[in-house]
Amino acid sequence: MPTRRPRERRTWRDTLRYLLLQRDTPDSIALGVALGTFVAMTPTLGVQIILALAAAWLLQANRLAVLPPLAITNAFTAGPIYGFECWLGSQLMPHTRSAEMLERWAHLRELIARRDFHAYLDHWRDLARIGWDLWLAMWIGSLIIGGAMAVAAYWATLGIVRAHRRRRAERRRVSPSAAPTPS
Repeated sequence: MPTRRPRERRTWRDTLRYLLLQRDTPDSIALGVALGTFVAMTPTLGVQIILALAAAWLLQANRLAVLPPLAITNAFTAGPIYGFECWLGSQLMPHTRSAEMLERWAHLRELIARRDFHAYLDHWRDLARIGWDLWLAMWIGSLIIGGAMAVAAYWATLGIVRAHRRRRAERRRVSPSAAPTPS
């Protein structure tokens, strides 16, 4: 019976190399990374892959390049990211009940810490009453943060891909006889 080789773990360097070796235009790759970054920052955890691939298809971006940035939001990072986006959005919304929202979240953390599940459920009902403000604040914050990060990701990726392709073209122009031989 043949033995199975253990699967190697991919690193960020492998992912970057994968993006750089795509057979597509630098603009398309950069747009794909930007779209993936933008979608990763929206509160759509669970359907992000579908949304990112659909956006890439509609905008004719590299569909494989949208996937790696989606790892930005995961089970460990979603809470802090969405919390900050909610805070930012609530600061920009007029007449929000952001102070009430923050008090309710603090109270909810206390209930979770005490494991008072009955009060926990009642508290979620109260929180749902002001949920619209919370949801809207989170979306406003995510659009601002996601937009800024997508622009930065586009220009950074475009520069990296172009530089990589330039270096690769220069290496190919060097003839094999001019290269130093290893001793």
